[in-house]
Amino acid sequence: MRILIWLALFVLVILALKKKIQTVSSPEREQKPAPPAAGNGTRAGEAETMVCCAACQVYIPASEAVYKGRQTYCCEEHASQADAH
Repeated sequence: MRILIWLALFVLVILALKKKIQTVSSPEREQKPAPPAAGNGTRAGEAETMVCCAACQVYIPASEAVYKGRQTYCCEEHASQADAH
């Protein structure tokens, strides 16, 4: 019984030390805001509208879509294939 008490006390001390170390080191680990994603002007983690390619039905971000008239395409190749048909 005495061993269990010492073991519990030891575990509590270890947990308290672990928590203390985390709180002391947390100011050093401050996360800086992510830089804007290249080219689309949105911040990381911010939702962007998805559009469907008229040729292959793949969803892509609206900022990366190719627009021909009222249709959206995932690439120039699909947009030009639509012109050929």
